[in-house]
Amino acid sequence: MQITWYLVLVILLTSDPLTKKSAQPYKPMSLLKVDQLLPEQLLNSLIFSVVVTDLSGRFLYVNPLFQHKFAHISTTLTNNHFADTVYAEDVKACNEAAKECIRNPEKPVAITVRKACEGEEFFWTHWEISAVKNELGYVVGIMSVGHDITTTETNNSKAVELSQSRAYLDEQAVESIQSNVVNITPAVRQEELSEEEVTRMALVAHNTTNAVVITDKEENIIWVNEGFNRIIGYTAEEAKGKNIFFYLNQSGVEEKINKRIRYSIENKLAFVEEVQVSNKNNKTIWLEIDCKPLFDEADRHIGFMSIENDITKRKNAEKEQQETLQRLSLATDSAQIGVWEVDLADGTTFWDEKMYDLYGFAKDTPFPPYKIFKKAMHPDDKEMMKNILTRLSEGKKSIDSTVYRITMPNGKIRYIEAHAIVQKNAEGKPIRLIGTNRNITDDVAVQEKMKTQNKVLRDIAFIQSHEVRRPLANILGVIEVLNSSNSVHNKEIFDHLIESANELDMQIRSIVKKTNNLDGIFSNG
Repeated sequence: MQITWYLVLVILLTSDPLTKKSAQPYKPMSLLKVDQLLPEQLLNSLIFSVVVTDLSGRFLYVNPLFQHKFAHISTTLTNNHFADTVYAEDVKACNEAAKECIRNPEKPVAITVRKACEGEEFFWTHWEISAVKNELGYVVGIMSVGHDITTTETNNSKAVELSQSRAYLDEQAVESIQSNVVNITPAVRQEELSEEEVTRMALVAHNTTNAVVITDKEENIIWVNEGFNRIIGYTAEEAKGKNIFFYLNQSGVEEKINKRIRYSIENKLAFVEEVQVSNKNNKTIWLEIDCKPLFDEADRHIGFMSIENDITKRKNAEKEQQETLQRLSLATDSAQIGVWEVDLADGTTFWDEKMYDLYGFAKDTPFPPYKIFKKAMHPDDKEMMKNILTRLSEGKKSIDSTVYRITMPNGKIRYIEAHAIVQKNAEGKPIRLIGTNRNITDDVAVQEKMKTQNKVLRDIAFIQSHEVRRPLANILGVIEVLNSSNSVHNKEIFDHLIESANELDMQIRSIVKKTNNLDGIFSNG
């Protein structure tokens, strides 16, 4: 028999959602209708945090997971404001997302923000925010479903900045709360659920954008949400009665992953897997599957619940990023270039493997990059490098390059050619230094060798010029004597001797001049 439940909520309307400004009174909303029952496990077993607020941002409901995470604020969060749990710098983003949700209630808003912990700590969360309507179609509240993505956000922090995580609109419009929910066999008796619990579970089912699958203990599907139809492509009628993960039995799924899933299910173990499959429409997608066994109050196994998130965009971005890194790595490895990066906010320094090699250390060394750099710097170059890095970090220069010396662990001197650029935020404040190092010791050695060789050549030319000029001077002296004494009667022969001597002197001077010019070229290079 179909049972219809009604829930009356008194909502306060405000022009500034999710802020702590005073709200204007609003008349009680009409009855909020929920057509069908949902399993209690859908709410209590979710890895998601679920909260419902009024339009002023005050909590009307928080699920046990959310309450547990923020027990340090209050043992009863329903007396608190949503902003109390948000990292201070992200409150504005939450307000903007809520306003957008109210302006366009037919579309959910997705946002990634930081949630505040005790002290200055925080963790990353991803939220799907939806408007709650009453029977008259008025927006009377906001429901948010979120989950902790701290590990994912940390692993991708090099590629994704907070500014790129702000609110964006989902392309698919969702139905209002009054939409029909697929009828299922509840895991607990209908009488045991309060009207409030039923309403909350209905909100979760309709507003969760991930695919949710619930099975009985024989692993046969008894219920799927609308997200399943959108992501996997099968309707509730097509999926009902089939074995859990029936859509994974295809050639595109690796056998070892299928075995891992089967092992976890057969042994009633929770697991998380990422798998690439083709949906009903033969579209290749990536799924992150989080499957948990369900147990009743007597600890009897009653089924499974699987939450599946479409991570295709993320996987494609990771693949593209990996390909870019591989191309960059190939280019830098070929040129023997090391890449480094400094986060100016906290001083965190990143070196690639080549950087460690340039400084004579293994990548798994316990010494941090900054200490290696500081210790290796040649004493005569420390002040110069300090000034360069200061100008860059203060934003006085946007790009710089220099050559400095380091002392290797074996005591040898190495010459490093360095280039650096400054990355700034939208306000023009320097936030990161990115640069390269290249070992030019061999280049410096070649230049020094060429300078040395040229000096030797110049010395040889100088010596030889004196050796040749000595007899030449004698010849010119004799010619002068003969010319003065008028002892030479053949004027033609005499003139020829003078011409030859002068020509020889010019050639010697030319050789010396060219040698000096050659030395100047190498000295300037």
